Amino acid sequence: MPPGKAMDMVLVPRSVVLVALVAIPFAMTGCATVQTEKGASLYRESATDVVNRAPASMSIPPETNGGDTKTIDEVTLRTTADTHFTIAESYSLEGDSVKAIEEYKLTLVYDPSSPRVRLRLAAEYVKQGLISEAVEQCKAALEIDSKHEDARLLLGGLYSALRMYDDSLKEYRTVIANSPTNTEAPLFIGAILAEQKKFGEAALVFEKLAKDSDNASPHVAWYYLGRVRLEENKEKNAKFAEGAFKESLVSKPSYVEALLALGNLYETTKRKEKAIQLYQAFQDKSGPRASVAEELSRLYIEEKQYQKAYDQLAVIEADDKTDVNVKAKMAFILIEESKYQEAILRLEEVLALEPSSDKIRFYLGAVYEEVKDYPTAISHFKKVPLASSYFKESTVHTSYLYKLLGDYDKAIESIEEGIKVLDDHPPFYALLASLLDDTKQFSKAVKMLNGATEKFPENAQLKFFLGSMQDRTGDKKASVESMKKVIELDGEHVQALNFLAYVYADTGNNLDEAEKLVKRAMDLQPDDGYILDTYGWVLFKRGRTNEAIRVLEAAYKIQPEESIIAEHLGDAYYHEQMPEKAKRLYMKAAELEPNVATSDKIRAKIVSIDRQIQTLGTGGDRKPASARSK
Repeated sequence: MPPGKAMDMVLVPRSVVLVALVAIPFAMTGCATVQTEKGASLYRESATDVVNRAPASMSIPPETNGGDTKTIDEVTLRTTADTHFTIAESYSLEGDSVKAIEEYKLTLVYDPSSPRVRLRLAAEYVKQGLISEAVEQCKAALEIDSKHEDARLLLGGLYSALRMYDDSLKEYRTVIANSPTNTEAPLFIGAILAEQKKFGEAALVFEKLAKDSDNASPHVAWYYLGRVRLEENKEKNAKFAEGAFKESLVSKPSYVEALLALGNLYETTKRKEKAIQLYQAFQDKSGPRASVAEELSRLYIEEKQYQKAYDQLAVIEADDKTDVNVKAKMAFILIEESKYQEAILRLEEVLALEPSSDKIRFYLGAVYEEVKDYPTAISHFKKVPLASSYFKESTVHTSYLYKLLGDYDKAIESIEEGIKVLDDHPPFYALLASLLDDTKQFSKAVKMLNGATEKFPENAQLKFFLGSMQDRTGDKKASVESMKKVIELDGEHVQALNFLAYVYADTGNNLDEAEKLVKRAMDLQPDDGYILDTYGWVLFKRGRTNEAIRVLEAAYKIQPEESIIAEHLGDAYYHEQMPEKAKRLYMKAAELEPNVATSDKIRAKIVSIDRQIQTLGTGGDRKPASARSK
């Protein structure tokens, strides 16, 4: 379910242990001293509590007590116990449970009869996962004070965590017997019944609590009641649960758990907009709260309302300025909104907190690439480690950016290094083939691709690159065979279909097959100018010149800056005795063609047309329309 934290079953026994643990410190506050049954022990909650604390130099001298060493011993024991307890509390607050346990144990050496110290020791054992030891300390506390409520609540929670449900229920029921007004124990009983799938019994417990006028926290009972009914049967009880969650919020509008549960219920019943409205209204009236912002930001992102999502993420960030995930999400929203400079600042901030984050490193590179700071982008991409899931993309980006910088040597070197350390990634070979094509290293490309296609025999794209490079080296036969293999591997490989159809048309061979191939390509990409050009050329070679002109004009309209298309249309015009139109297209083609030799051939056609026009102007013999310059 989307809001996972909110909808995790709050009533599970492990949470009962945590609730009981949280209750312990509060039970110990309110006064500076805690009297044990013996009436002697003194424990302060922290070292800052100096009530009635006198300097050591002002301690009662032994002789002033008339030689009553018993009193002196009790004072010494009490003071020593108090010292160890204070140290233990300090360690506990620092999160050092191991040292805290040692100090609580030493406290018990000097005052073994304090149930509260044993309870604090039990809590530290729980933090260490030592549940059995915690149970023993709770039992020892209850031996000293059988009506100690916190000890029994904690023991019940520990039994619940151990799935000793009967023992747990017994402890909670004892708490109720000793203190009928206690409202915590019934909640825990309901939790255990729910864990045991006794939903009806659990619901009765929570409903009774919810309607109890003496219960100071009915909102909690309403919330649990809704949760239990949902757990019992989500579809059948959804309406009831919705009502229970609303009752909880009526009782306490700021109760976030009920709010999140209701919002999640709206989501699961396909009322996402209502969930958004619920959360936003809460943020406006009772918030902002980070837990609500977490759910609301997620929903806004799903709805592509990025600015609103960003505002909620800012709430979470304000609550925890070290949350790198939130900062990263904010950066990604900025990227989505093309606010690249702001995104860079955010990502740099995250990287400072998490310098080993390969994901952030990759996205920093991508954003620097977007703002055309290619050297900085490359520096980030190159720092992405081999073990990262972003290594492949980073390597490709690095090589590509070197190409954009005009440094083909480094571009090729970079991708070749990538292949050395990761030789099972076909796109590396494809990019290398493209770079070798750009630098006219056709023979090297063929050699490399021969090896690559043996390594990846089912990869149609690599086979296509091989066919293209074979064509570049003049090995037309091998090129045709490679393209046939590509189509065999992938019958919808548009480039191979078009390539093979064009080769057949250009050589005047297999024109029936050429037309079938190019029509398949057209079905897949009907508005591609190059494919239309091939189809027009096939029609032209088949003698269907009028049809060819219509198709070639459409191709030229889509790709007016492509030399070969302009030349083909010129040939068709010339064939149909439209020399002026043909000349204009040839001039355009010659102007667009980067290859000098090819451009010279096109200009030769222009010269031929000029001669023809001159001959016609002097009354000379008219050349037949079929006389086309090649």
